[in-house]
Amino acid sequence: MKPEVRKMPKKTVILLITLVILGILSFFAVVYGKTIKATKILNQLGYKNIKKVHIYSTQEFLNETTNIKGMQYKVSFIDLNKNQECRGFIVKDLKNNVDKDLDCKQLGKI
Repeated sequence: MKPEVRKMPKKTVILLITLVILGILSFFAVVYGKTIKATKILNQLGYKNIKKVHIYSTQEFLNETTNIKGMQYKVSFIDLNKNQECRGFIVKDLKNNVDKDLDCKQLGKI
């Protein structure tokens, strides 16, 4: 005797597909938002002509000396003005102070 397999109702299938699509869209919206924020911080630091900005991680931090909260981004990008690939940390606190700890290497000619 074979066990019976019930088909899922159409409403349930539509609901699941909708939730998956909304989840994927929200993921890409969050990634895009982080990239835009990091690009704005890099523009404040003087990196105007950049491409391929990748955000590896973000984390909140508290500056012990000033007791100000902020965000730290681990990034990599290509600076087109100096033809360099840079990676490292950029920091922005809630008082709009920005700082960087970047290691830039010259790109080879293609």
